[in-house]
Amino acid sequence: MKKISNEVKVGATALLTILVFIWLYNFLKGKDLFSSKVQYYVVYDKVGGLAESSPVEVNGYKVGVVQSIKFIDARSGRLLVVLSVDKNFRLPVGTIAEITTATLIAGMKIQFVYGEGPGTYNNRDTIPGRLAESIITRFESELAPLSDKIIHFILALDSVVSSLSEIMNNDFKKNIRESVAGLSGTAQSLHNVVGSKESELKEILDNINRFTAMLSENSEKMSSTFSSLESVADTLAAADIYGTAENLKQTLEKTSGLLENLSSGRGTAGQLMTNDSLYTNLTNSLASLDLLLQDLKANPRKYVHFSLFGRKNSSE
Repeated sequence: MKKISNEVKVGATALLTILVFIWLYNFLKGKDLFSSKVQYYVVYDKVGGLAESSPVEVNGYKVGVVQSIKFIDARSGRLLVVLSVDKNFRLPVGTIAEITTATLIAGMKIQFVYGEGPGTYNNRDTIPGRLAESIITRFESELAPLSDKIIHFILALDSVVSSLSEIMNNDFKKNIRESVAGLSGTAQSLHNVVGSKESELKEILDNINRFTAMLSENSEKMSSTFSSLESVADTLAAADIYGTAENLKQTLEKTSGLLENLSSGRGTAGQLMTNDSLYTNLTNSLASLDLLLQDLKANPRKYVHFSLFGRKNSSE
């Protein structure tokens, strides 16, 4: 068997090394020479910091990389971006390749925003693209309407600080120190008072504790007392106190009216109480009646002209 010369071995090793280097170089750039990929072209006016090997995602899942970025022509400044995407992901017609931020700190990526078709894009088709508004740009646009208010607030705050600086003069600081000293003295006096009355406060707390214990020990008796009071209240409610009071009120009103009639001389009883002539006539009538009765008793025959036995007295 013919031996392979050293020159052939060196040449084969060098060729294999070159091929591996080419593959590794393309792999680091996002090109996998041994995988099945499709390419899509996207034209942008601005790429916003997008670079080669940036990820291409669908709903946050990486499906490819940015293969290359180059100018279409120097005059227009428009850029052609070549995307290398797994062929298993078919893009519906109308899909947009949107450049957006990959992280909050740095980096850009392309996010496919699916269209509704009909149909799908084929290999090497050009699809529409756009540059999404960055977080910083969005923050600046939302903050812009508040800039005037922030400026006014800062000016007002500066005026307040200036006013406070004018108020915080030496006299004011002196008054504050004196007030703090007075409060400190008051606190010390209060502490002294509390210290001197400590035994009395302790005794009061002991009395409160004993009173609480007494209430706890007599809780059953108190419950019984409250139950009795509740029974009394129920009895009074059943006795119709309101109706009785109402009847008493009506009776008192009628009595008041009767007394008023008597005092004003209305009615027979009122006339007797207020009319002297009626009383005099009645007295005279009673006196005459008394004389008549006395005469009738003394001389009955003067008034009676018949006999109980049907005959007259022989003296008549």
